[in-house]
Amino acid sequence: MSAAFKGLRDTTQTARHNILKVACKTGGKLILSQIDRKMIAAGRDRRADTPFAAISYLKVMGYLFEWAVDSGFVNDNPAKGVKKPKAKSQGFPPWTVTDIENFYEKHEEGTQARLAMDLLLFTGLRRSDVFRIGPQHIRDGIIEYRASKNEEMTYSPIHPTLKAILENHQTTHLAYLVTPVHGRPFKSAAAFGNWFGEVCAEAGVGGRAHGLRKTLATSLAEAGNSNSELKARFGWRSDAMASLYTRSANKRKLAISGATKLNENNLSPHLNSVRGKQPKD
Repeated sequence: MSAAFKGLRDTTQTARHNILKVACKTGGKLILSQIDRKMIAAGRDRRADTPFAAISYLKVMGYLFEWAVDSGFVNDNPAKGVKKPKAKSQGFPPWTVTDIENFYEKHEEGTQARLAMDLLLFTGLRRSDVFRIGPQHIRDGIIEYRASKNEEMTYSPIHPTLKAILENHQTTHLAYLVTPVHGRPFKSAAAFGNWFGEVCAEAGVGGRAHGLRKTLATSLAEAGNSNSELKARFGWRSDAMASLYTRSANKRKLAISGATKLNENNLSPHLNSVRGKQPKD
């Protein structure tokens, strides 16, 4: 086991182990030097029906052969340059205002469900982090937490609404959120995520925890937050993710700005002549 692999989170190690186990079923008897680019591409194609699985497979095979090259087992990385499939997905959708209203209507203030909602909505933390947050993470009105996903520091200034909620919340644990049955902190992100999914279903809302992160990111971008400000808030290392939100926000503002410049007096003569016509039967 390489030093780089040992430095990965347990969940990441497990995910990569699982991918390699599946790969071993088709090429486990081959030595590394026998595996070529064609074989790597064939493994990708076997996963064509699940593009994200194919992409993950290519990443793991790339990491494997990077180690093999570095260790002197092979001269080249056959996974390098193998074309990744296109996976069209926007991920979990952001919550709408109606979604949030329905959740609040179902879960009263003072409940764990409501507290979880407020923490997610006002901090934008991932589900893998929010269930660990407690009073010890607050410094000068800011929730400071090192993200478990990439170990980047995140800084969430506490909104006045959330400040009042947390001040009224009594806890004897290091985490604000606890399980509804035993009243103890959640043991894992999966446990918290499953429970939050249940309380969402109770409210008739199909949203997920990550959708609230997107809702906050969209709101901040539309309020004029820069890429650097969003990166500091959400713990993103590059501009790529932040740009998704700032770009969309800027396009929306430009569209609205352009629409305000349009009125009946400056419509083109052609549009003025046809806008009142009804379609023929």
